[in-house]
Amino acid sequence: MIILYVNIRYNLKTNFIGTKLIIRAQKEENFTLANLILNAIGSVANTLTGEQEKEKILQTLNLYINMDYSRLSYNNIWIYKEEKKIIGLIVAYDSNHSSSLDKPLIKHLNTKGLHVKSFDKECLEDEFYIDTISIDERFQRRGIGKKLMEFIEEKAKNLKFKKLSLLVDFDNHDALRLYEKVGFKINTTFVLSNHNYHHMIKTI
Repeated sequence: MIILYVNIRYNLKTNFIGTKLIIRAQKEENFTLANLILNAIGSVANTLTGEQEKEKILQTLNLYINMDYSRLSYNNIWIYKEEKKIIGLIVAYDSNHSSSLDKPLIKHLNTKGLHVKSFDKECLEDEFYIDTISIDERFQRRGIGKKLMEFIEEKAKNLKFKKLSLLVDFDNHDALRLYEKVGFKINTTFVLSNHNYHHMIKTI
């Protein structure tokens, strides 16, 4: 990743990066977070929401975000703000809770007549799992993703985790190289929505 600016200090205690800030997300009425998540997960959003039309996908993602407990809950999202504008996010949580975090989503899908028992497996036990990382395309290649990763790694350490994990699409070679560069290693393969993903782990 190309970093286009220098001399920006990162403070893990205050979460400040110069004039920028990483904070936990809040409930919201607009679709800022939902759009960022959709841009990152693509067709997986169809599986999670049971919808095909973009507007309905965004509405359902926003419903999940506003839940107090779900894999996409605002409680599991940290946002990167610059000049009070949200330009990136990272979603991460304890992998041991992944099944229970999925239950509210599955319950919602059942109300649509979609009888889903579970979602495809994404992580293993005892990991701090990075579900999603997304940067507004207008602000990409500025090192923001790397700073969100550094922030979440420090959070995982504070929570006494020994491993970070994430998934990378087999076809996303640029992302694979980036994650390998910051210490992630391929562990195994998972299939989500009929697509292959590398499961990667970083020991911390």
